[in-house]
Amino acid sequence: MNSPLLSVIIPVYNAADRLSACVDSILSQAPADTQLILVDDGSTDESFDICNRLAKEDPRVKVIHQTNTGASAARNRGLREARGRYIQFVDADDELAPGLYERALPILEEGGDVFVFNAANQSGRASDLLPEGWFDRPMDLPGRPDYYLVDSGVFAALYNKIYRSQVLEGLAFDPKLPINEDLLFSLQALRRCRRAYFEPEIFYLYNDLQEGSLSRRLRTDLLDAEEATRADFTDFLIHFGLSESEAHALLRQRQAQVAVSQCALILGRTGKVSLGAMHRAFAKALGPCHQREAVANWVRDTYTRLPRAVLLTCVQLRFTWLLCLLCKLKNRLRSR
Repeated sequence: MNSPLLSVIIPVYNAADRLSACVDSILSQAPADTQLILVDDGSTDESFDICNRLAKEDPRVKVIHQTNTGASAARNRGLREARGRYIQFVDADDELAPGLYERALPILEEGGDVFVFNAANQSGRASDLLPEGWFDRPMDLPGRPDYYLVDSGVFAALYNKIYRSQVLEGLAFDPKLPINEDLLFSLQALRRCRRAYFEPEIFYLYNDLQEGSLSRRLRTDLLDAEEATRADFTDFLIHFGLSESEAHALLRQRQAQVAVSQCALILGRTGKVSLGAMHRAFAKALGPCHQREAVANWVRDTYTRLPRAVLLTCVQLRFTWLLCLLCKLKNRLRSR
């Protein structure tokens, strides 16, 4: 296959229980001139054999086996092998809803650089609200720009877009970033897009039910990732017409949202995290006033009377070590 219409890149790591369903959801609707690239990133389960079987069953499937170097490196390898006019990224434990390519590819053939569509979590969380039609700038979307840029994952997500391959030439994922590498890539790619088509229909089913998914994993580096992508986020806003003051306001809003997410993750999940890492995350989240205020508002909206009073005191007075001890106690009680 010299010049396929579409290349779909799937990094695969220990996805044996979901991979076949994922691939089937793609191949069952993809055109004949599709290149589906499975990059097996050193899986230790049956994914190796499943990839090989899928390639034998359908000539559109290309398999690459490599040592484990992470999702970013796997996607970069897929990009180097991609030959399609259009490129899409799919995660191995997710699925596409029927009708995506029938809808997206004719629109892209009209001259679009990116087709942005809706996604839904398999846990049942409502999907984002998207307009329909052509837009040349994110700031031209109807409604509040902060909804698309901060509140939702419309621009940050990797899985809800199909790009014209020329847009992605020379771009690569940063393998040094443990998270937000998809956000960084998306911001850089979208800056190159002149015409974007937005589609409100849900065409992607994101599996947030697995224990390994980011939404279910206890981690303490969300604010580190925000800091690592801050410059590109700011450049993205200014590139598309926001003033420096408007960009600064949206940046603060994003920081506050990430601080809330970080505190909610530590307080709501159980997992093996050192006391030092937990304390550092709380201290970073509750340091700036605008972040602390956002976390306090989240506590008010989330907890009932006694826990709310205790947590509010800890947040407002920055009793970070006490928060850590409360989390450790919570984890111990839940493990019984």
